[in-house]
Amino acid sequence: MSEINEAAGQQEYVYEPFAETPEYLQVNREIIRGWIDTIVRESDRQVRMLVDVACGVGTMVQLFLENLPTGWMKPEVMLVDMSATAITQASERVRPHVAGLDSICGKIQEVELPKDRYDVVLWGNGIHYLSEEEQLAALNRLRPTLRDGGWLLFNSAFTAESRPDDTIPFYRAQIARAVRYLQSIGVKRERVEAPPNSSRFLPAEHYAELLKQVGFTVQEVRSVAARLYQTAWEHISGFAQYAAGALHGYREDLASTAMRLAVAPAIEQYGERDPENRPYVTRNWLATMARVGR
Repeated sequence: MSEINEAAGQQEYVYEPFAETPEYLQVNREIIRGWIDTIVRESDRQVRMLVDVACGVGTMVQLFLENLPTGWMKPEVMLVDMSATAITQASERVRPHVAGLDSICGKIQEVELPKDRYDVVLWGNGIHYLSEEEQLAALNRLRPTLRDGGWLLFNSAFTAESRPDDTIPFYRAQIARAVRYLQSIGVKRERVEAPPNSSRFLPAEHYAELLKQVGFTVQEVRSVAARLYQTAWEHISGFAQYAAGALHGYREDLASTAMRLAVAPAIEQYGERDPENRPYVTRNWLATMARVGR
């Protein structure tokens, strides 16, 4: 996950610590192990060529590489991200674990990738940041890169199903407290033309239908629940795009601060309790597998 920082007239991406929290690693590790189990069961070949879309600092691809079966050859990996800084960090992280490494800096809906080359396209926690038109364009770019029988794997915690009904009071309380904080320091809501893509929560059915439209065979669409504790929610809430979606119309930096400060009282009041009496809020990750030609 990344935070936009306007510097020197360019957009650079500074990656948030949420991607290194135990909760994030646990849920994504569980999802990836499920994907790999299916690939091993349903495929007749190893994963030799992989492209990681919106790679960030390489957390998802590292988890994928760590969970490949013992004895499999190291794959060659292509990293794709809008941030050159992120690609550099991801490259350093995964280079010791791959047979070959390459990268492209750019938007996935615009980049050119080799045709019929990859066994797996991995797209972790990023598809929800694109508009529906951009999602379609990106998938139309990705499908031809996969070999016959190749796999597209993606997940998202920003779908209509991500927030169980019994967790909605937490979100409402957090937003209400954040708005009150902004009002208390004299910050007013600004007029903006349209809400960001991060404020939209499309249903799982949307992604399944989109995959079919592009020509994929949908193999699996499932939901994986994760308990997120206070520190994780503070990291998420401080993420500029998340805060901008929740507090549409406020300056992103101020919205991030307000949302982060509102976590503790909201989770204390509305969170569930684990056996150690620690409050948490459940978030559901959509995990999707699609295939080309089979």
